Amino acid sequence: MLAMKKLALMAAACFCAAAPDFAAAQTLPPPRAAEVLFVQSASGVAFVDGVLTLKDVSPTTVFFTDRPERAAGHVRNDRFLGSWTEGKNSFKANPPNASLSFFDALGGRPALAVVVLSNPRTDGRNLLYDARPLQGAIPARADAATLFIDGMDAPCTPTADLALTDSPCWVQRAFRQQ
Repeated sequence: MLAMKKLALMAAACFCAAAPDFAAAQTLPPPRAAEVLFVQSASGVAFVDGVLTLKDVSPTTVFFTDRPERAAGHVRNDRFLGSWTEGKNSFKANPPNASLSFFDALGGRPALAVVVLSNPRTDGRNLLYDARPLQGAIPARADAATLFIDGMDAPCTPTADLALTDSPCWVQRAFRQQ
């Protein structure tokens, strides 16, 4: 009988010890909305007087989200630049960080620099940003470069455009402006 009481007390103690974890698991905050991330590729890059130039840049910017949405696609660069100022958490209000991946001049090994981007603009087939280095060295010139731009929240309310409902709403708006 004594063994049964001890066993019951141990079971009750284990249940009480586990209860806070169980309660915490039941009150987890809802998952954050997925951020949209961007990728721009160019045949070369230059950095002069704080201006980062993507030379002969692809005419489109690739975008994607991570879980839970897993949306992906591409948008014309003019539409991407047009969205720079949209929303209360726009890139203009909160300039994005970006990782510039390029091949170094010492044998073509991959290298990386992290920058803060602002003031985007085009010059023919080139895309220019004012860039402030955060980490790593930005080369004065390099071949084959890719810019990975940190995400932003969708700055609008999704619409009922059924062909684009899986896309972030800023993409839906860009396609409706065609």
